[in-house]
Amino acid sequence: MTKTIVALLVFAGCIPLFAGTDGKNPGTFTPNSKVAEPVAGKLTGDWGGLRTQLAERGLSLDLEYTQFYQGLLSGDGNDDWEFAGRVDAFFNVDTEKLGLWQGGGLRTHTEYRYGSLPGFRGGALWPVNTGATLPLGGGDQIVASSIFLTQSIGKNVNLMVGKINAVDLLASDPFFGGWGIHRFQNIAFVAPPSGVVPPTIMGAIASIKTAPITWTLMAFDPNDRTNDYWPDDLFDDGINLSLGATYVGKLAGRTTIYNLTGTYSTKDGANLGELLLPADLKTGTIDGAYNVSFQFSHYLKQHSERPGDGWGLFVKGALADGNPNPIQRSIIAGIGGKGLLPSRRDDTFGIGYFYYNFSDALQDSLNTRVNLDDEQGLEVFYNLSLTPWFSIGGDLQVIDPALGSNQVAVIAGLRATVSF
Repeated sequence: MTKTIVALLVFAGCIPLFAGTDGKNPGTFTPNSKVAEPVAGKLTGDWGGLRTQLAERGLSLDLEYTQFYQGLLSGDGNDDWEFAGRVDAFFNVDTEKLGLWQGGGLRTHTEYRYGSLPGFRGGALWPVNTGATLPLGGGDQIVASSIFLTQSIGKNVNLMVGKINAVDLLASDPFFGGWGIHRFQNIAFVAPPSGVVPPTIMGAIASIKTAPITWTLMAFDPNDRTNDYWPDDLFDDGINLSLGATYVGKLAGRTTIYNLTGTYSTKDGANLGELLLPADLKTGTIDGAYNVSFQFSHYLKQHSERPGDGWGLFVKGALADGNPNPIQRSIIAGIGGKGLLPSRRDDTFGIGYFYYNFSDALQDSLNTRVNLDDEQGLEVFYNLSLTPWFSIGGDLQVIDPALGSNQVAVIAGLRATVSF
């Protein structure tokens, strides 16, 4: 029963409703899979000048290796400390620099994860270690989770078409995102579940700047496409449509971002109030699901020399239909970013709280067998940037699991990341 609930909540639609913001130009749509880093930030350096030469011709490759060590300090379940690791490869092509056409690009993100570290701990329904959970489909597999084309039309329109790892859209967000390797590890912060956006989508995204609002439009297949490359059943189950509006202003002289996004899916979903019908009766379906979210981000500290760096307050609230969407409402809030200590400007940190109210229909249906409540938790992390290419950090989570029979879980871990 627990596995059924997890599959329903996580794999059906567990990624956010908004695109990431550019660190230097908050609120703008960033089609890159990963924010480019200087050569000095790589263990292998400039490859004798070859890396710079390739970049000048429009070709860039970034490799990152991350090692996790995590265990359950208290709570129900396996309390063994386990290791896991992952490799992330980002390969980008700039068609203009390559001498092909203006404003175009190809972005790819290839992932490989391994190890015995469980992504779920202590009875929590949300993965406490996103890096050990995504991409879906099990470990010891090489998965190209992003393969998409980009095209700029003038200065105000950007397009993306193809297979897109939805977490990549948050690559440059100072609080959310990070794939579980740079910032938070719990998926509630890495990619706030919405119930209507799968981990990997296939479709198109458009960003249109119309001062003072930047609009983001998305149309994509409602099913997860992590392990698909040339599917012949796109949109057979319906279509998901999303519209977002982002406004960037100033509050107390510091950057403040407001984002409102709504997503609607035409895919039929199971009637959550009928999940435990007798075997000879078929569970009914309900047409469509939606999620509407509002995000407020305000920098409390911005570095004058590097305006894209700083830390601040982040709040995200969402409302959903609750049936067939297993999520009904949620709130996520915290403080985080980069350079908390003046002497440690490259260190990153975060303190976050999340609360997920699951579907009343789902809870009423399941509570005759399991005690399904809401889930809430707190996560704190700090990453020490020891060199431009190597960081190590600690992470602590305290979670009140949705399965009411489970005790409060306390999960701790260490993480190290090397950029090649």
